[in-house]
Amino acid sequence: MTDFEPQKRALVQLRQRLIRTVGALEDAIREDVNAPGTISNVPTHPADHDAEGIDKNIALAETEEGLLEQVEAALARIENQTYGRCQSCGNAIPAARLEALPYTAFCVACAAASESAGLR
Repeated sequence: MTDFEPQKRALVQLRQRLIRTVGALEDAIREDVNAPGTISNVPTHPADHDAEGIDKNIALAETEEGLLEQVEAALARIENQTYGRCQSCGNAIPAARLEALPYTAFCVACAAASESAGLR
């Protein structure tokens, strides 16, 4: 059994950072949505309001939440002793890949195959 303690520590730290980041982004989205507008007698269309900041925060929150899900799944794989094995082919994931992407569930070949299949 390989010792994945360094990866587990990295994953726990990453999870904590992601939880804080997602929380901050969600707070920013709520503030943007609930921000008081300018008072005017001239009616405005909702499309006239700048939604770019909200859209950007929503996209960032979705990305960070997706990464958080991957981190949680990796921690679960460590607990059930399937961490370090490709979820697609079952081969060992190289240590260098796990060091670079401790949340990865796939070896390089399977990740590349999955990405190219998704691009079609």
